[in-house]
Amino acid sequence: AAFTKSAQFPFHYWLPGAMKAPTPVSAYLHSATMVNAGIYLLARFHPLLSHLPLWYPVLSMIGLLTMFTGAWLALREADLKLILAYTTLFALGSMIYLLAADTPLALLALVIFLIAHALYKASLFMLVGYLDKRYGSRELPTVHSLWKHAPVAAVIWTISTLSMAGVP
Repeated sequence: AAFTKSAQFPFHYWLPGAMKAPTPVSAYLHSATMVNAGIYLLARFHPLLSHLPLWYPVLSMIGLLTMFTGAWLALREADLKLILAYTTLFALGSMIYLLAADTPLALLALVIFLIAHALYKASLFMLVGYLDKRYGSRELPTVHSLWKHAPVAAVIWTISTLSMAGVP
Protein backbone atom coordinates (compact mmCIF):
# COMPACT_ATOMS: atom_id res chain seq x y z
CA ALA A 1 0.00 0.00 0.00
CA ALA A 2 2.83 2.41 0.81
CA PHE A 3 4.56 1.66 -2.50
CA THR A 4 1.32 2.40 -4.34
CA LYS A 5 0.66 5.56 -2.33
CA SER A 6 4.17 6.86 -3.05
CA ALA A 7 3.94 5.88 -6.76
CA GLN A 8 6.87 3.47 -6.66
CA PHE A 9 7.61 1.24 -9.64
CA PRO A 10 5.51 -0.63 -10.91
CA PHE A 11 2.70 1.51 -9.41
CA HIS A 12 4.10 4.74 -10.85
CA TYR A 13 1.59 5.05 -13.70
CA TRP A 14 -1.09 6.85 -11.68
CA LEU A 15 1.06 9.87 -10.82
CA PRO A 16 1.40 11.39 -14.32
CA GLY A 17 -2.27 10.57 -14.92
CA ALA A 18 -3.16 12.84 -12.02
CA MET A 19 -1.90 15.81 -14.05
CA LYS A 20 -5.38 16.27 -15.47
CA ALA A 21 -6.29 17.91 -12.16
CA PRO A 22 -6.08 21.70 -11.80
CA THR A 23 -2.63 23.01 -10.92
CA PRO A 24 -3.29 23.71 -7.20
CA VAL A 25 -4.49 20.12 -6.81
CA SER A 26 -1.38 18.86 -8.61
CA ALA A 27 0.82 20.95 -6.35
CA TYR A 28 -0.90 19.57 -3.27
CA LEU A 29 -0.87 16.00 -4.54
CA HIS A 30 2.74 15.92 -5.71
CA SER A 31 4.46 17.95 -3.08
CA ALA A 32 3.17 17.42 0.38
CA THR A 33 0.35 14.98 0.88
CA MET A 34 -0.45 11.91 -1.14
CA VAL A 35 2.95 10.78 -2.34
CA ASN A 36 4.87 11.80 0.76
CA ALA A 37 2.38 9.90 2.91
CA GLY A 38 3.63 6.67 1.37
CA ILE A 39 7.25 7.59 2.08
CA TYR A 40 6.34 8.59 5.64
CA LEU A 41 4.51 5.28 6.14
CA LEU A 42 7.50 3.27 4.95
CA ALA A 43 9.82 5.30 7.20
CA ARG A 44 7.56 4.75 10.21
CA PHE A 45 7.46 0.99 9.59
CA HIS A 46 11.20 0.84 8.86
CA PRO A 47 12.24 -0.03 12.45
CA LEU A 48 9.66 -2.83 12.53
CA LEU A 49 10.44 -4.29 9.10
CA SER A 50 14.18 -3.68 8.85
CA HIS A 51 15.02 -7.07 10.32
CA LEU A 52 13.34 -8.91 7.42
CA PRO A 53 15.91 -10.35 4.99
CA LEU A 54 14.22 -8.93 1.86
CA TRP A 55 13.55 -5.45 3.26
CA TYR A 56 16.75 -3.75 2.09
CA PRO A 57 17.06 -5.48 -1.30
CA VAL A 58 13.42 -4.74 -2.14
CA LEU A 59 13.68 -1.10 -1.04
CA SER A 60 16.89 -0.65 -3.00
CA MET A 61 15.55 -2.23 -6.18
CA ILE A 62 12.18 -0.46 -6.07
CA GLY A 63 13.85 2.88 -5.30
CA LEU A 64 16.34 2.54 -8.15
CA LEU A 65 13.71 1.39 -10.65
CA THR A 66 11.48 4.32 -9.72
CA MET A 67 14.37 6.78 -9.95
CA PHE A 68 15.46 5.61 -13.39
CA THR A 69 11.89 5.37 -14.69
CA GLY A 70 11.12 8.92 -13.54
CA ALA A 71 14.35 10.32 -14.99
CA TRP A 72 13.90 8.56 -18.33
CA LEU A 73 10.29 9.69 -18.71
CA ALA A 74 11.07 13.29 -17.65
CA LEU A 75 13.79 13.61 -20.26
CA ARG A 76 11.33 12.58 -23.00
CA GLU A 77 8.62 15.15 -22.14
CA ALA A 78 7.92 18.70 -23.26
CA ASP A 79 4.87 19.36 -21.04
CA LEU A 80 6.13 21.16 -17.93
CA LYS A 81 3.50 19.61 -15.68
CA LEU A 82 4.42 16.10 -16.82
CA ILE A 83 8.11 16.86 -16.44
CA LEU A 84 7.44 17.84 -12.84
CA ALA A 85 5.36 14.69 -12.32
CA TYR A 86 8.17 12.49 -13.60
CA THR A 87 10.77 14.33 -11.54
CA THR A 88 8.51 13.65 -8.57
CA LEU A 89 8.87 9.95 -9.38
CA PHE A 90 12.62 10.40 -9.41
CA ALA A 91 12.53 12.17 -6.04
CA LEU A 92 10.30 9.52 -4.48
CA GLY A 93 12.57 6.75 -5.71
CA SER A 94 15.52 8.63 -4.25
CA MET A 95 13.79 8.81 -0.89
CA ILE A 96 13.11 5.07 -0.89
CA TYR A 97 16.73 4.45 -1.81
CA LEU A 98 17.84 6.65 1.10
CA LEU A 99 15.60 4.63 3.40
CA ALA A 100 17.29 1.46 2.14
CA ALA A 101 20.72 2.86 2.98
CA ASP A 102 19.78 2.67 6.67
CA THR A 103 22.50 4.90 8.04
CA PRO A 104 21.80 7.82 10.38
CA LEU A 105 23.05 10.27 7.75
CA ALA A 106 20.86 8.73 5.02
CA LEU A 107 17.80 8.84 7.26
CA LEU A 108 18.50 12.49 8.09
CA ALA A 109 18.89 13.20 4.37
CA LEU A 110 15.55 11.47 3.77
CA VAL A 111 13.76 13.74 6.25
CA ILE A 112 15.40 16.88 4.87
CA PHE A 113 14.67 15.80 1.29
CA LEU A 114 11.03 15.08 2.17
CA ILE A 115 10.60 18.63 3.49
CA ALA A 116 12.60 20.29 0.72
CA HIS A 117 10.68 18.33 -1.93
CA ALA A 118 7.37 19.58 -0.54
CA LEU A 119 8.58 23.18 -0.70
CA TYR A 120 10.18 23.30 -4.12
CA LYS A 121 7.71 21.04 -5.91
CA ALA A 122 4.66 23.00 -4.72
CA SER A 123 6.14 26.27 -5.94
CA LEU A 124 7.14 24.75 -9.30
CA PHE A 125 3.64 23.37 -9.89
CA MET A 126 2.06 26.71 -9.03
CA LEU A 127 4.46 28.43 -11.43
CA VAL A 128 3.53 26.00 -14.20
CA GLY A 129 -0.10 26.95 -13.59
CA TYR A 130 0.86 30.61 -13.85
CA LEU A 131 2.80 29.97 -17.07
CA ASP A 132 -0.11 28.01 -18.50
CA LYS A 133 -2.43 30.98 -17.88
CA ARG A 134 0.10 33.51 -19.16
CA TYR A 135 1.25 31.67 -22.31
CA GLY A 136 -1.79 29.45 -22.90
CA SER A 137 0.42 26.37 -22.90
CA ARG A 138 2.51 24.20 -20.63
CA GLU A 139 4.78 23.06 -23.45
CA LEU A 140 8.43 23.85 -22.85
CA PRO A 141 9.13 25.38 -26.29
CA THR A 142 6.29 27.90 -25.95
CA VAL A 143 7.39 29.26 -22.58
CA HIS A 144 10.12 31.78 -23.26
CA SER A 145 11.47 35.15 -22.17
CA LEU A 146 10.42 34.57 -18.58
CA TRP A 147 13.10 36.94 -17.24
CA LYS A 148 11.88 39.67 -19.58
CA HIS A 149 8.10 39.27 -19.18
CA ALA A 150 7.78 37.95 -15.60
CA PRO A 151 10.96 38.58 -13.59
CA VAL A 152 9.41 37.66 -10.21
CA ALA A 153 8.23 34.33 -11.60
CA ALA A 154 11.68 33.82 -13.13
CA VAL A 155 13.37 34.35 -9.75
CA ILE A 156 10.98 31.93 -8.01
CA TRP A 157 11.45 29.41 -10.83
CA THR A 158 15.24 29.69 -10.58
CA ILE A 159 15.30 29.28 -6.79
CA SER A 160 12.89 26.32 -6.89
CA THR A 161 14.78 24.64 -9.73
CA LEU A 162 18.08 25.08 -7.94
CA SER A 163 16.51 23.53 -4.85
CA MET A 164 15.30 20.62 -6.97
CA ALA A 165 18.86 20.22 -8.24
CA GLY A 166 20.10 19.92 -4.67
CA VAL A 167 21.52 23.38 -4.14
CA PRO A 168 20.84 24.37 -0.51
